[in-house]
Amino acid sequence: MRSVESKTTLLAAPPLDNFTCSPSGRRLLTALGLTQAFFIATLSLSILVANLLVITVINSRRYSKYIHSQPRYLLTSLASNDLAIGVFITPFGFLSAFFDCWMNGDIVCQIQAILRGALTQQSAMLLIIMAIDRYICMLHPFKYHKHWSKKWCMFFISLTLVFSLVTFSLMVLQRGGYYYNASGLLACDPFYSRPSFRILAACLFYFPTTMLLMYCYGSAFHVNKLRLSTVVNSVIGPGHGPHGQPSDAALTDAAIEKMLAQERRMSMNTSRTMAAMSLGFIVVVTPWTIQEVVAACTGSKMPAVLDFFITWLALSNSFWNPFLYWLLNNNFRRIGRELFFKNILCRSEKKRKSAEALPRCCSNGFISTMTSSGASREAQAQAQAQLHHNRDLEGLSEKYWGEILERTVSCSSLQTLQRVYPPPPPPKSKPPPGESFYFLNDC
Repeated sequence: MRSVESKTTLLAAPPLDNFTCSPSGRRLLTALGLTQAFFIATLSLSILVANLLVITVINSRRYSKYIHSQPRYLLTSLASNDLAIGVFITPFGFLSAFFDCWMNGDIVCQIQAILRGALTQQSAMLLIIMAIDRYICMLHPFKYHKHWSKKWCMFFISLTLVFSLVTFSLMVLQRGGYYYNASGLLACDPFYSRPSFRILAACLFYFPTTMLLMYCYGSAFHVNKLRLSTVVNSVIGPGHGPHGQPSDAALTDAAIEKMLAQERRMSMNTSRTMAAMSLGFIVVVTPWTIQEVVAACTGSKMPAVLDFFITWLALSNSFWNPFLYWLLNNNFRRIGRELFFKNILCRSEKKRKSAEALPRCCSNGFISTMTSSGASREAQAQAQAQLHHNRDLEGLSEKYWGEILERTVSCSSLQTLQRVYPPPPPPKSKPPPGESFYFLNDC
């Protein structure tokens, strides 16, 4: 009886052949399918653009003074992971929404299912590492800068990525470890042979992540608030000398505390942004977790429209992460606009007429760009003529000024001045040898 019961609890993945389509069998869907395809295409493009912007701005030299190396590596890893989701997961649902079938074959479905599980799990683990990073930085700043180095940060990022890929590879590469999700993802998902495995996977993905995020950020913000109030009281109140003035020791301690408070404020800005990204993760992933648990417990299926909305709401977290970082960080917005105008549009925010006012991307490649384009030869000739004219003017000005100075200090000019204004009579005593009062006649 036990063997019969254990066999009945095992589930079999639906065959992929039932959902594949031949070129003759492809058909366009109704307005619902077109709406789903448009939503998937828009979301995929938004994920690509937003995460590329985050990677570019965070790793630029202008932004390096506003963020430490460890959170920069973590945010870059999270943006790269979200970018991979926008390349390897979300675009596969575009054609499936049009033709209501899987068009990419068995091997592509298997690889896509591995990446679907591994990259999603990696996002959650990166958020956990970011929360622990902020917790140590705000509660133990000296230990943070002494022990938590960039090498350790990269080690844990690589370790979590390898762990996620290995785990889902062992799960999906076995027989029946993946299936085509025709109602929600419109792509391939990992398949769990038992409902308990599905519940366990959803709970391990959601509950440890949520609890660690809430504990780390809650404790860090609470302790940071208490420390800031302590700093203010220590600067205003105690440490005064005999005449009511603060002593030298009190001033030194106050200066150190002010520096620490400034460092905590900078860490506070980064922590506030990371906390908002973690909160966004919890908001968009909670409905998907509830759906997975309910579907595994009851053995039923959600309506196709609701399943699609909940699944893609969870995937939209890859777009909300860079959007929240843009929304909550003034320096990121300012540097992002500068890089966009100067490096992409190749123009400065304030339009100037002269070529010297152009940004570096335009001034350095100005002549080469005009040389490569055959239609701008006249502009090239004018620019070169203007350049030679400026150089000629500089040379002529130096020549004229030299002649003027030479004529002014010449002997004839000095002798003319002597005739107009004769020198005073010589003294009765002879001048010492080697000297002469009539230095104008010596010319």
